[in-house]
Amino acid sequence: MEYFRAIFSKLNLLSVDVVLGAMAGMLFFSDLLDVYIGPAVYLLLGIAVWVVYSIDHLLDSKKLKKGNTYLPRHQFHQKNFKRIFSAVAIFALLGLIVLLFFESSKILIVPGAVLMSVVALWFFILHLTGLRASWLKEVSTAVVYVAGICLAPFAMAEAEKLNHYFWTFAVLYFFLACLNLLILSFQDAEEDRDAGFGSILTVMSKMQLKNVIVVLGILVSLVSFLLIFIFPSYYSLHAAILALIGMYHLLEFFKKGQKKETTRAKLEASFLLPFVLLVF
Repeated sequence: MEYFRAIFSKLNLLSVDVVLGAMAGMLFFSDLLDVYIGPAVYLLLGIAVWVVYSIDHLLDSKKLKKGNTYLPRHQFHQKNFKRIFSAVAIFALLGLIVLLFFESSKILIVPGAVLMSVVALWFFILHLTGLRASWLKEVSTAVVYVAGICLAPFAMAEAEKLNHYFWTFAVLYFFLACLNLLILSFQDAEEDRDAGFGSILTVMSKMQLKNVIVVLGILVSLVSFLLIFIFPSYYSLHAAILALIGMYHLLEFFKKGQKKETTRAKLEASFLLPFVLLVF
């Protein structure tokens, strides 16, 4: 059992759970819009998410002095900096090959290039400005995350499918991503402060952030639950999935005596729930 826990821990430190969650998110929107997404596109999304997250973690770990890191994720990336950097370069090249040479992904060349350019520029600005713009990190990360998982389904969907149902779920998914990131910022507040990293806590107190998390979690969960009965039955399962993810986040947020890394791993794992759509 300890062996499997160690493997799971390493996968979490490498953000593999985030990658799988993003793939599940794209499945969610492809099912919502009734479009088929080929394996190459899922591979491309996984590569893009892993490269972006890994670069962000590498930049964070580079800012810290050796032996003075505060979170296991920072320690891991600092210790394995060269290996992970090499892997990032290899996977970035692989992603470019998939984008250019697989027929199913060619439709994403222009929108994908635009999105990646915006992401690169924005996170460069965040790292450049440091604490001054750090309060935007959670919101901007949520925007990029949802834009990434929606990109292929959006590009391949018929125009009439991009209706108010789609946009409602896209907004709810954005707020769920925000909820996830805000909880992580809340629990890592002391470590981030000591390491000199900024977050939304640069513009509000921890108690105010707790109130925001509670209100946001309740609203997302409640609205998603009500949509089960308000929207056509086709969307009932999609609404139920979002409601369950939202409620699970609230339950984990209020759970006492749990290690921070355990909470992080369980919250990231909740975004795998859309994979249930594969059996319905």
